[in-house]
Amino acid sequence: MSSILIVDDEEGMRKSLSILFRREGYQIFQADGGENAVKQMNCNNIDLVITDLRMDGMDGIGLLEHIKNKGRKTPVIIMTGYGTIESAVIAMKMGAYDYITKPFEYDEILHRAKKAIQTAETDAEMSRMLYDIAAEDEGLSMIVGKSPLMMDVKARLRKIAGNDFPVLITGETGTGKNLLARAIHLNSSRAKGPFISVNCTSIPENLFESEVFGHTRGAFTSAIMGRKGLFEAANGGSILLDEIGSIPKPLQAKLLGVLQDKIIRKVGSDHGIPVDVRVLAATNADLLESVQKHEFREDLYYRINVLHINMPPLREHKEDIPFLAQKFLSECSGGKKGEKITGFAPGVIERICAYDYPGNVRELYNIICYAVALTDSGMISSDSMPFPLSKVSCPASKQAASENRPMDFDEWEKKIIIQSIERHPHNLAEVCRELKIGRTTLWRKMKEYNIDLCSLRSRAS
Repeated sequence: MSSILIVDDEEGMRKSLSILFRREGYQIFQADGGENAVKQMNCNNIDLVITDLRMDGMDGIGLLEHIKNKGRKTPVIIMTGYGTIESAVIAMKMGAYDYITKPFEYDEILHRAKKAIQTAETDAEMSRMLYDIAAEDEGLSMIVGKSPLMMDVKARLRKIAGNDFPVLITGETGTGKNLLARAIHLNSSRAKGPFISVNCTSIPENLFESEVFGHTRGAFTSAIMGRKGLFEAANGGSILLDEIGSIPKPLQAKLLGVLQDKIIRKVGSDHGIPVDVRVLAATNADLLESVQKHEFREDLYYRINVLHINMPPLREHKEDIPFLAQKFLSECSGGKKGEKITGFAPGVIERICAYDYPGNVRELYNIICYAVALTDSGMISSDSMPFPLSKVSCPASKQAASENRPMDFDEWEKKIIIQSIERHPHNLAEVCRELKIGRTTLWRKMKEYNIDLCSLRSRAS
């Protein structure tokens, strides 16, 4: 759960924003000024600061300056009125992540906050990965597995990384397509350049063109100043278009033009800006089927599918599960207080290997973290396994594993989806992010389980 510190000397603004973000699942802290904000940051782990510009005592600029002087990487969004735009520009130059003018739409500040947190997480993950990779010559430390399938993926990755053509990465949800894209970038000649990851499902359609290609000052009502797009930010490096199949059809033509001409045009401008970016695209959908249904442009499909690599589902390389489970155990138990967890009790690994993992490697990671949280001893037992894994038998064959899968798994999955929608009834993009599935998969599951979205939304209102 990400945490947000809201700083404003107006109690009404603090309360309204707190209610808004809590409904979206964020942990909220409040401060009525810069001094109290500093105290909150010293006592709590804060992922984002949203602060008013003008306050008595330490104002927004002073708080920003304090954060930067302390070397914190916490992103800061400045709230400002129209009369203080110049001060907001100064704040941006000092290192503020973004600013927003009052009054603003709730959807707008939600989107900007989510983007700020995701950007900070990406930067932190990149720093960690670069540190890990420095210790490994091949630079493939994030692609885990020693099975023939995964060794083939690594071999293909090396060859693909050595070229500069667009790459289409396919695979089911949770197989590690994003990590594969990062590995391609870090093993390429562009490794020292930026790597920008764009989740295409998380950007509202009306903001997509501006976010990806940028906009000029005055291009639309709230465009108080010009902004770089993500393509321009990735210049000299690589950009990952994750869930590319969800890009709206009208914007696919503009993306095709960028890929062909390597020139972007910001919203509100006729001036072209050359960009040198390698495009990596990822999807868990069947893009050819989308082409046949006229939902995805055929010419764009062949433009991004110059090189292709597929991440296999975990059920097809189960021999990697014991190694992955031990690796995830080390990662998940690092932050646990109390007795150190060193391994798995007899029979547990066999039980873990018997499951089919519809959520793939990501689901295995979540299961191990769940077990770590519930384990009181130094070994993970079967009793610590989450449902439905706790009910899985240890069959001698894959067919037996399928036969022994819990009969009420579908009911469990339906319940999880409903609970997520109830938390975010008007934000399916957040539901997809929380469940770690694509929008197409979400709609298919809702149809399969007869989940009535309208009924859930009216119940939440």
